[in-house]
Amino acid sequence: MLAVGSYAMDMRTKHVVQIIEREELWGICTCKVYDAIGNRVYSVDQNGLSESSQKKVSSDSFIRFVAAWCRVKNELANGIVFDTSESVIPLPHQRYALERVMRTPVVRYMLADEVGLGKTIEAGLIIKELETRGLIERVLVVAPKGLTTQWEAEMQEKFGENFTIVLPEDIATLKKLHPDQNIYEQFTHVITSMDSIKPMESRIGWSQEKIDAYNADRIEAIVSGSWDLIIIDEAHRVAGSSNEVARHKLATMLAKSSPNLLLLTATPHSGKTKPFLRLMRLLDRDAFPNPNAIVKEQVAPYLIRSEKREAVDNDGRPLFKKRHTQIVEVSWQQRHLPQKQLYEAVTEYVRVGYNRACKEKKSYIGFLMILFQRLVSSSTDAIADALARRIHILEEQKDRLSVADLSSVLEDETEESLQAALQAMSMDMMQEKAQLDAILSLARQAKQHGLDAKMEELSHLLVQIREYDAEAKIILFTEFVATQKGLSMLCQSKGFSTTQINGAMSLEERNASLRLFRKERDILISTDAGGEGLNLQFAHVVINYDLPWNPMKIEQRIGRADRIGQKKDVKVYNLILGDTIENRVRTVLEEKLQVIFKELGIDKLQDVLNSDTAELDFTDMYMQSIVQPHYIKKCTDELSKDVQKQVEQAQEIHEIIRDEKTLKTDAELERQQQKFHAVLREMMHEYNICHGVDTDLFSDLELSVADMRIQQLLASQQVWHPKEGIPSFHLDGVDAEKGYWSLWEVALGDSIEDKRMVSIFVNREGIYRPASSKMIWNELLQGQKKLRMYPDEMADDSKIGRIEAKAKQVAEDTFLAIRSDYFERHEAEHKKRHYALTLRLQAARKIGIANIRKGRVEKIEKELAAEQETYENSQSICPTFRPMLICNMV
Repeated sequence: MLAVGSYAMDMRTKHVVQIIEREELWGICTCKVYDAIGNRVYSVDQNGLSESSQKKVSSDSFIRFVAAWCRVKNELANGIVFDTSESVIPLPHQRYALERVMRTPVVRYMLADEVGLGKTIEAGLIIKELETRGLIERVLVVAPKGLTTQWEAEMQEKFGENFTIVLPEDIATLKKLHPDQNIYEQFTHVITSMDSIKPMESRIGWSQEKIDAYNADRIEAIVSGSWDLIIIDEAHRVAGSSNEVARHKLATMLAKSSPNLLLLTATPHSGKTKPFLRLMRLLDRDAFPNPNAIVKEQVAPYLIRSEKREAVDNDGRPLFKKRHTQIVEVSWQQRHLPQKQLYEAVTEYVRVGYNRACKEKKSYIGFLMILFQRLVSSSTDAIADALARRIHILEEQKDRLSVADLSSVLEDETEESLQAALQAMSMDMMQEKAQLDAILSLARQAKQHGLDAKMEELSHLLVQIREYDAEAKIILFTEFVATQKGLSMLCQSKGFSTTQINGAMSLEERNASLRLFRKERDILISTDAGGEGLNLQFAHVVINYDLPWNPMKIEQRIGRADRIGQKKDVKVYNLILGDTIENRVRTVLEEKLQVIFKELGIDKLQDVLNSDTAELDFTDMYMQSIVQPHYIKKCTDELSKDVQKQVEQAQEIHEIIRDEKTLKTDAELERQQQKFHAVLREMMHEYNICHGVDTDLFSDLELSVADMRIQQLLASQQVWHPKEGIPSFHLDGVDAEKGYWSLWEVALGDSIEDKRMVSIFVNREGIYRPASSKMIWNELLQGQKKLRMYPDEMADDSKIGRIEAKAKQVAEDTFLAIRSDYFERHEAEHKKRHYALTLRLQAARKIGIANIRKGRVEKIEKELAAEQETYENSQSICPTFRPMLICNMV
């Protein structure tokens, strides 16, 4: 008969349970039992319980899983690993950024690393550290819309931080779900886009009342979100040309509403002092009262910046791979004569049209001419498509934009501006239509004659690339969607699998294409707008099918692959038609730039300038050269002077924003991280084998202790009981005595920091062998020695009692160490938490918006009282000691 307090096996769950109550009613005996594995109490019919387990043979996967599970718990308890995915091993410059930020009680910094150095990773590390220290709970990330899903994915996959994306299209639904509440307060971690919440100043057909209501929904709600930390990505976009710019207005309100603020930008200083001053004033208005404050001594405490040339890995090696760039000059052959005639006809049409547009001050037509020239240099498909659309618009005579309407799109990417430009008002509709009809006829003839010259050259290049690197992942850039479609057909005809991204795709479509490229496809064909913000370091070949006139945009393209984590040298191929005005301009310009670079001691323009900030009018230079081909040298001379002036200015700015430091490498830290993630992967692998799960499902995934599946597994109770039997095995190739090897948990509380796993080997004579204890555990984790399994040994109380008595004796030192650490840690955490709350209280009292200030102060005061009560309760401890596993080594 099963007595209260005894153990039995629940035959349904196969778990050992302890009987805590018995009740007989109408001839049925019901037992209330406690299941330590499930950590639950439930009732079961006595007939479903067995006094002893059947003799069985345990699996080697079960033993290895428990060994790995216990090691993972120990590593986390010891705090020697970062709580991130296995791909996030903080690099020296990223640890430097984290250490700089954490030196001050309130975090208000600009992270200004150069492109590709991982500012998002730095932000994630800072979020984790601030949360660990109890300094923040609510986080807002404001980013360009195209980067919102990337932020969400990186924070979840790499840091286990779950953010909610809130975009304009979500607001109406959220308001219905929470009609009487601030929708942003429903989430602790939010990502939103800057342009979706910036203040609206006017809209055709809207009353001021409606505009005010719109702004209240999108701005007042988010500003009143009680954020502890706000991060603004691509922060140079909120500097504004004046204090009245909508983006800057919103940034100012956000900066006032949160005690902690991070501005992320690779281009902090545009060359103009006022925009940079406005950025710095977001961090500290008092420290930057006027332009005279923009000096190195004043800026340095707020700005953290690392440059590619100084970045190293944890072994001290340069972080970035070499880059090899090759110009592929394409010649027109006799068979390409119709395409050449098409180019010449379009160029002549553009020359005349642009000249007239400039004289008549019709910039909207000038912009259309620029696009036509870019289109004909891109592909016959692209110019033919645009010509047909323009002719259709002229015939229909509707949906045209005014001059004022068109000016709002001039700064967009070429493809995204094209539709608006095609709807521009004609200077002479009948004449223009006749000219375009004739050019379109030439385009159709060119298409009938076969592939474009560049298309032919590309097909040869792809074959060459496949010959020397059959597994190469290729990024193929173009400026226009019509060209993109043609490139896709060409690549597929050559046996390459492709996927595409462009600015017209939704975030979901874009992300799906990126997943396809990573896992299945050979080539990603991208427009410039589609490629914004991409991390494609798993690809190392970049082909620029169209060359942007601004050479700094080419650098942005290459930067998609030339990033941290790139394993191979990056190969870049730039295709350009040889017998064109564009190529002659490019050749002359590059010669002049090389002279400037040599004089000023830089390698390339991108070393000191960025396309977002450099005020260099490459478009004007190209168009003036097209309008007056004999003035190419004059046009390039003028631009070269501007380049030299801006480079010299940029070098002066560089001295202001340069962050002088010595980066500390830590190869041991990286090795610890790698070893830990190897054990984490082993734990998941063996667990899946034990439970019949396909191990291939997890083979390609990055693992992190923040992953929900791993969190659930680590939170589960891996409790072994003698009733289950003692697994018996022999570890081949290990010279060890016969005896009992066991893993025990010493615990003072429920948190992972209050527990330690102890490995103990006792030989048949009852003698503890510390060296064998460590060696057996390590060998099981490495998985190189074969386990030969034998039938499980039936456990008797006396044998288990002797093993447990010896284990308690050995583990006492561990208990004393944990206890000492427990009290020290809880006291330190209490002081830290109390100090953090005090700092948050002080910061909250300085918030510039009264109602936000009042609510935040009341909330933190309650948290202070609760913290004191929690600390007092922590001073009482109840130690436990239990076996995770006992094995018989034969």
